[in-house]
Amino acid sequence: MKNSNLAISDRRFLKSPFFGCYHHEDVLYGVYNNRLYPLSCGYDDQEHYRHLRKFCCLYDVPETPLRITGKDKKEFLEKIFTRNIDKIKTGRAVYAFACNHDGGILMDGVLMHPSEDEFIYVQANGDFINWATANIGNLDVKIDDFNSWVLQIQGPTSLDVLSKITDINLEEFTYYSCSKVKILNKDFYVSRSGWTGEKGFELYSDGDNFSGEELWNYLLEAGKEEKLIASDIASMHIRRIEAGILDYGTDFDQRFDPFDLGLQKFIDFDKSDFIGKEALVKKGNSPMRIRGIRCPSEKPVVDDKLQSVDGKVIGSVTAGAWSPFLETGIAIVQLNYDLESLSEGKLRTNSGIHDVKICDLPFHDKEKNIPID
Repeated sequence: MKNSNLAISDRRFLKSPFFGCYHHEDVLYGVYNNRLYPLSCGYDDQEHYRHLRKFCCLYDVPETPLRITGKDKKEFLEKIFTRNIDKIKTGRAVYAFACNHDGGILMDGVLMHPSEDEFIYVQANGDFINWATANIGNLDVKIDDFNSWVLQIQGPTSLDVLSKITDINLEEFTYYSCSKVKILNKDFYVSRSGWTGEKGFELYSDGDNFSGEELWNYLLEAGKEEKLIASDIASMHIRRIEAGILDYGTDFDQRFDPFDLGLQKFIDFDKSDFIGKEALVKKGNSPMRIRGIRCPSEKPVVDDKLQSVDGKVIGSVTAGAWSPFLETGIAIVQLNYDLESLSEGKLRTNSGIHDVKICDLPFHDKEKNIPID
């Protein structure tokens, strides 16, 4: 079943403080963590993609930051995440996911340690806070949804914008660094991370006591020399597929464990215990069930079917785009079962059957040199 659009009341959904900066009657919104976010504002996605690759873009994104405090916060985080929390120094962040007792991934996101007193977990789409709270037990821990809103500035010139709006030393603010900063006399968190595979950073408000319009305009004005423009998820979407960045709820869910996604390097099996460890140890390494495809003759779309060369359906597209850089259609595909050695197939689309190459992710910059440099 293909995606469709329908008119629906926005009364029960949260609008970001930046909503009025880009809203018009033709904006297409998605819902993520009960928050509206702009999928498409009507921009030319190929043009904005090229701008993202050459300069930088400003994005309103819907991730939800949670603040974790209390004297037992590290013990608690060791319990629910697969990463070794003790290794996360103040001023650093890591990619972190939580597993259920069967080893399936129930949430992923960025875990920041901006100060000794707190951790911030920037969660993906889904009900995580209730599950996490249920696992506190007798520990002295508080998990707080502190009404934080997130912006991303991504692209080669993005860090020059960061240097204008904060006093951060860029030489010391390396990939996956995080800090607390003042912008327009308001508190924000910042991390050198993003969802594009490009150089960039993310801003997280400390609550909602600020003017979204004032901040939005301030950033665009500060980034004029760097050619900063406002964009939408459409241009980000192309780049995240190229970079092989998976989206929880779109590309995978709790049916998939870290081995299925090739994410076992983010599991610290040497730590004493965490939820799901026993199941993951028992399963051990296994072939990946998420792959990429290249389709030179068509742009893949969600739910297009991947077939073997003899016509058997072996998987489905979860995210697709036309890559201007690679000059081919690209897609992330869920495989129905172990087909790790398969390198060729066919894609069944509305326009017909197309030959494809099956490959590992990412499609580009496998060593992640672009965001790290």
